[in-house]
Amino acid sequence: MRVDFNVPVVEGEVPVSAEWRLRAVLPTLDYLVKRGAKIIILSHLGRPHGQDLHYSLYPVYLKLKDLWSQEVLFSHDIFGSSTPKIIKTLKKGQAVLLENLRFNAGEEKNDENFAKELAGLGDFYVNDAFAVSHRPHASIVGVPKLLPSSAGLLLEKEITVLSMIRDQPRRPLVLVMGGAKAETKLKLVSRFLNKSEGIIVGGILANTILYARGMTVGRSVIEESLLNEAKKLEITSSRLHLPVDVLVSKSLNIPSDIKIRPVGKIEPDEYIVDIGPDTIKLFEKIIRDARMVVWNGAVGLSEIPAFKNGSVAVAQTIASLSGEKIIGGGDLVSFLSQENLFDKMTYVSTGGGAMLEFLVGEDLPGVKVLEE
Repeated sequence: MRVDFNVPVVEGEVPVSAEWRLRAVLPTLDYLVKRGAKIIILSHLGRPHGQDLHYSLYPVYLKLKDLWSQEVLFSHDIFGSSTPKIIKTLKKGQAVLLENLRFNAGEEKNDENFAKELAGLGDFYVNDAFAVSHRPHASIVGVPKLLPSSAGLLLEKEITVLSMIRDQPRRPLVLVMGGAKAETKLKLVSRFLNKSEGIIVGGILANTILYARGMTVGRSVIEESLLNEAKKLEITSSRLHLPVDVLVSKSLNIPSDIKIRPVGKIEPDEYIVDIGPDTIKLFEKIIRDARMVVWNGAVGLSEIPAFKNGSVAVAQTIASLSGEKIIGGGDLVSFLSQENLFDKMTYVSTGGGAMLEFLVGEDLPGVKVLEE
């Protein structure tokens, strides 16, 4: 069973704010246990270069043991001598978590031999890792070509909820796009501009659109490769809402000489770090009219306390809605957990990039291979 246990590990432990990602796959694990399966759990963690033990899944294993009522073991290798022995001794209803798949270069290369070795460990394959189903990796697309395969309950739920947003959303629909991953978010803005009642844009995408329209953004990060596409965007649309004022600082890490400036009046040595008070009022007004809000990415550098006011205001406004509130993206989820607003959301997608790509209408390799 492929899961996504790609969670933060801080000083050798998985923080409480990341437990939700492990809990999300427990229904599928329980389903398999009730049917007497012996479960080999596959996951990756981070982007290790080779076998870097800082990226070991062992701390995740310890957290899983705490959260799950069933007995689970751990194998410190993937294909070493210990793994076959552990699998052979598994009783019905027991599980083993294998070490980080990305310790083997064959995972990200979608190496056929690596996929065959993984497939050789089991009889059936279940994909419950929606968050990485947009990656054409061996454990996502290679293994299901070799074994009878199925979607897990989490993957099924993700597809159901996101299909509804994409094809039959509740209206008025408002999208809030912040953070990074500007390329996919620009596609999403273009797709939904005439299918929604409002699109709020912050973060790197907002910087890029403003810059493409000839406005100064100082030293703020922009996506130069997207400038031509950003220029084509219907900037005058009454549905597209960009910041009208912003918070600026001369440092991204330490608040320095913070000022509120109108958009287009940013000094060359300044960074845009948050939305300004007039923008907060504008965004709040648009959000309050919605029956469905889809949010991916904070609207400022929310990891710095001095730069999080805009994201807090947006989060509180969304949390107060009686309609549906769907969010995605790991950094945003962590932020909402810290602000004690996580439980106020209707649905939290485990996918950030995968959620965006699915909503844009792109095929996710991990889903497509199951359909085939």
